[in-house]
Parts: sequence; structure tokens; C-alpha cells
Amino acid sequence: MDINADTFLTTVYVIIDDFCARHLPPVRPGPKPIMSDSEVLTIQVVKTWHGSSERGALAWIAQTYAAYFPHVLSPSAFNRRAHALAPKMALLQHDLVERLRSGDETCEIIDGLPIPLASPVRGQHRRCFTQDEADIGRCSNGKSWYYGVEMMTAVTASGVITGFVTAPARNGERWMANALYSWRADPTVPPIDIELAPKSRRRNHPPVGPGGHFLSPTSAGTIVTGVYLADGNFTGDEWQQAWKARCGATVITQDTIDRPLIHWFHDARQRVETVFAELTTTLHIKNPLVRSEQGLVTHLVSTCTAFNLGIYINRTYDRDDLRIGTLFRG
Repeated sequence: MDINADTFLTTVYVIIDDFCARHLPPVRPGPKPIMSDSEVLTIQVVKTWHGSSERGALAWIAQTYAAYFPHVLSPSAFNRRAHALAPKMALLQHDLVERLRSGDETCEIIDGLPIPLASPVRGQHRRCFTQDEADIGRCSNGKSWYYGVEMMTAVTASGVITGFVTAPARNGERWMANALYSWRADPTVPPIDIELAPKSRRRNHPPVGPGGHFLSPTSAGTIVTGVYLADGNFTGDEWQQAWKARCGATVITQDTIDRPLIHWFHDARQRVETVFAELTTTLHIKNPLVRSEQGLVTHLVSTCTAFNLGIYINRTYDRDDLRIGTLFRG
């Protein structure tokens, strides 16, 4: 069945308000805020369907849905509240994972999604980010370059995003996977194992491993299955043995799977491509109009939370899980 905008907004608010009642302190010092945390988080999730700048999305909310949000904060005040609530947004994402998990899950699919922030030339000459936050890197297909970050993402076979970590685009994908597995096992331990660094074939080009953005240990999530289907960028006996021994992560690639299961392996990995397509075309995860690491990470965690929330609402109303694009049109 299709649902209208009123039903969608009410459902989103009820889910988030219930989460806030369970996980956020009911009383805070100082005067009562104009907007509650539930309202801020609801707007932060809903505006991912709009896909414009922060200012444009807030103006759209204030004009179109004034009956639901009669007191929308100014863009600067709203951004401060949203950035402060980003860790809670990550917890909401993981709370939805627990609700959406099924008992028959046997594996997750892991892959990297490039997040361009600007053209490479502008990124180098008019940068808003330091090299520890964003940089120039190559897409996984090896054919194009971009300036931004990469989001290493794990999804279930049904498409639920169970966690992600982010790092500058120049970082190697195996290092990012290493960070994801390590932080899932223990979010307080630094993820980089320098003895696993591959030898660079070119002088003055040492291998680079991610430290991760400030929210990555939280957004990585927890161990769901411990078994990950990965592409050829994650091969290497030394890496896979270390991930198994230190993080409890079993990584399966094409060259480690039995030949009769090759077709199943490739079919299963198509799920992550479907998820990335929805994140890109429906929820506008790429090319965010942000100017700080906090704004970037808040945008990414809000988008992934909106995706999981979309699956939850689809299941509530007996719709296909990944009909995210037809869920809300504004």
C-alpha cells in the first residue's frame, strides 16, 4: 500500500520520539528549547528526501509542513543542534538494525561508496577540509578520481545498513575494512595494525590507513553475523587471518569460495549495489553541501538512518523493503 505525507511524518516522529524517550535524558539544564530533540531528529531525517542545501531544506520544511513544525530554528541554530545530536542519530540507526534483524541472517556484504565533496581542482585550491578529513582518491573501478571521502558500509542480505566508517578518499579499502571490523569488536581500540601494511611499489608513496572521522567508532555498529562477502579489493591471506583472529571477522572473497557457490556469491553482493543506488538517487548522499567534518558526518549518519527507517516503515505497511523512493515525495 502507498502512504501519504501525513502518515509518513507522523510515523517517523513517533518512532524517533519513542527512541528519545528511551535513550535521551528527559530534563536538561537551562530554558526549554524551542524545538525538542525529537523534532530536530525528525527534520534531519525527513529532509534527506529533499536533497538541497541545509538552508533550502529547512525553508521547505517550514513552508510545506508548518502544521507539524511551527517553530523551525534558524539554519545556524538548527545545524548546531543536529551536529550535537549526531551520536544519538547513530544510536538510532543501530536501534533500527536490532528491530530489523532476522534470525536467519548468515552474512553481510561490505563495500565502499565514494562521497564526492567538490571537483578535485576546487577541493585542492579552495578546501574546507584538512587532508585528515577529505582528500583526492580513486573510485573502486579505478577509472576516475574524486575529491572527498569514502564510506565503508556493511549491509545485510535484505539491505539493512548495519554500520559504516568513513575516511579520506586516499585511504586504502582494506584499511577501512580493518577499522570497521576492529571498532565492531572494540570501539575503544585503535584499528591500525602497522605490520599489515603492504609494501609500496613506488617511492614516496607509503601506504595510508584511516584514523576515521570522529563518529566512526560509533557508526561502525556491533558484530551482526561476523561473516562478510567482499570483492577482490579485500583479498590477502595475511589480512584475512588477522581479521579472523583479532576481530572475529570471516571475510569471503571470490577466490576463497567454492566454485559451485560463485553465482550465489555474485547475486548476494548485488544487494549492496541496490542499497548504494537508493542512497544516491533517493536520499542524495553524494555531493552534500557541507563545509565541516561535523556537517559531513551528520549528513552521512542521518542518510543511513533515514534508509533503515524507510525499510522499517515499509515493513510496517506491508511494502517491499527497498521501495524507499516511493515512500515519501514531499
